[in-house]
Amino acid sequence: MSWLERVSAGAETAPSGGRSKRRVFGLLPWVLLALALLLVVSQVRRPALLVEVWVPWIEVGILAFVMTAIILTGGIDLSVGSMVALTGMVQAVLWQDWGWSIEAAAGGALLAGAMAGGVNGFLVIAGLSPLVATLATMALYRGLAITVAGGDRITGFPQSFLDMGRLLGIPSQFWLAGLVLVGMVVLVHHSRFGRWCFAMGDNRQAARFAAVPVNKVEGVLYTINGLVAASVAVLGAMRHDASIPDAHIGTELQVIACVVVGGTLITGGRGSVLRSLLGLAVISHLDVGLQFLSSRLVWLTAESRLIAIGILLILVAVWNQRSQKES
Repeated sequence: MSWLERVSAGAETAPSGGRSKRRVFGLLPWVLLALALLLVVSQVRRPALLVEVWVPWIEVGILAFVMTAIILTGGIDLSVGSMVALTGMVQAVLWQDWGWSIEAAAGGALLAGAMAGGVNGFLVIAGLSPLVATLATMALYRGLAITVAGGDRITGFPQSFLDMGRLLGIPSQFWLAGLVLVGMVVLVHHSRFGRWCFAMGDNRQAARFAAVPVNKVEGVLYTINGLVAASVAVLGAMRHDASIPDAHIGTELQVIACVVVGGTLITGGRGSVLRSLLGLAVISHLDVGLQFLSSRLVWLTAESRLIAIGILLILVAVWNQRSQKES
């Protein structure tokens, strides 16, 4: 088995005791999920409403599946929420001000998303830290989103466009989430490209010596991330009949939280797309349960829920780091 295969399989030279400790540490997300589900079940009165409540979190999950691959390489993308807002405004302006058909405007938004992600990839390839590069573009893309339409939301999309927000009675976000999840699982865990991702996160310099096309991997991943962000923006416009320049503020925290709570190391080299699905289930059910509980506790506001997620992220990140050292 080559070094790349050992890294991607996570089967370096850990002793049996280390593997046992890793299994114990790996139980944490499942314990959190059980607690979160218990919270939801104890508060929900109409289970059918959960489908609508889940939609914003499904959008977060779509972004988290791609973010997992980026973090596996040792990278990160803090501009993901800003890209959603920017591409949503691009679509709206192309349709309303430029007279494009809604289908062409949606295509323009997807192209803009791919270009925005490509810019992130270019900056990282040029030598900037992913943290610094995407922190800068987070502000840039948000500013562009506000500037494009003068800071105003755009509404009144054609009914034929809005009708595509559901497929077989199910919000289209769920279908996109399934497609992105399957695609990323295949790409990351069942392809040479995925082995490259793990190798880069494990030891970037060694990966270069092993002829891993580091620049190509980064360019492709950040471009895919921008394209998926634009897809979320298009579906969001279908759902809300609006494109909003200040939408998805703080989404990057939720996305990264899902990835980290799922067990992917923030430093890269170890993780799983399916584990990010587990992290999404934990975070979303915790947030939904707290939302239901907030009707009884006036102090349980959106801000306090965000604080709870932040604290959970810190604790799980420390837990994951410790599990790495123990194993």
